[in-house]
Amino acid sequence: MHRTVRFGYGLIVLMALVGMPPAYGQDSLDDQLRQPVNREAVNQKRDVADQLLRLGERQADQGDYQSALQAWGQAVELYYDIGDTAAMERGYGNIGSAYAQLGDYGQAETAVRRQLAIARDNQSFSTQIFAWNTLGTLRLQRGAIESAATAYEEALNIAYSVSNFDGIGLSLSNLGLLAAGQGDYATAIDYYEVAGSYRVRAGNIVGRANTSNNLGDAYFAQGEQVKAIGAYRLGLAYGRDSNDVASQLQAIDGLIDVYSEDGDWTQVRSYLDERIALTLNSGNDWDRLITLKRLGEFYEATGDLDSAYQQYQQAYALARALEQTSLEVELFNRLLSFQDRQGSSN
Repeated sequence: MHRTVRFGYGLIVLMALVGMPPAYGQDSLDDQLRQPVNREAVNQKRDVADQLLRLGERQADQGDYQSALQAWGQAVELYYDIGDTAAMERGYGNIGSAYAQLGDYGQAETAVRRQLAIARDNQSFSTQIFAWNTLGTLRLQRGAIESAATAYEEALNIAYSVSNFDGIGLSLSNLGLLAAGQGDYATAIDYYEVAGSYRVRAGNIVGRANTSNNLGDAYFAQGEQVKAIGAYRLGLAYGRDSNDVASQLQAIDGLIDVYSEDGDWTQVRSYLDERIALTLNSGNDWDRLITLKRLGEFYEATGDLDSAYQQYQQAYALARALEQTSLEVELFNRLLSFQDRQGSSN
């Protein structure tokens, strides 16, 4: 409950106790309150804080999250000094994302909780919706299923209360992911279908692509290949419209999986070519690694073992360079299996 602290008789008593005349004490306080704000100093601090915020964003884009955290931490302190709580919201959001990228979900949750507390004070409903969704995802990463669901539902309630269509779509989509993670694909599909309509109403094309791809995953898990293909193709179309590579790759991978299961290698090759065009010269080593691995799988499935071996070799070298241990082990075992086949054929 908010309490208003009133200065009056209590202040007079305090002044008497320290031997200061009451009138003098009141005049001194009034003088302090009338001190002009040094706008030039405030603006200088804001400029420095803004520069630090942008610096941290560039460093995060380059994968240097530790340096980004230092820059954002300094920026938040400066924003606190000048009372810019809206900028503090953004800073703590960035800090939470960086800790999440580093796998430190405890620190990430602490930062997002601070962001949420400030957003409540500021009545920033969109930030509250985003922060609750982020908290849900962080809790999900730690295996706290019920707590994650509570956070997503809190976000959804706020979003409904202020008719924030984008927030409704995001919250429903996350609840769908939660249901799918529990193997409840029917419920996940229900969430995704409603989420998709809200994301369209919000004009969030990237979000719509993501929800469509997740819907495709749920249909595929249910064994409904035709519906899965439709959802993935819709996700791919939205991804192209928004020029969002991640959405396009998610849709392409889903389509490759569906057509591979059906043995339709012509379609698989077509979507693989699209994946190659998006990734091999993109500078994103992780995306390139997955492309090489998928090419190896395609060649192996279609009987071109020499080409498959070459792709797996390239993928293995890249996995080692990127220190992707689990993929490195998987690819090493595949290469070993090829050598065993060659040995048994000789």
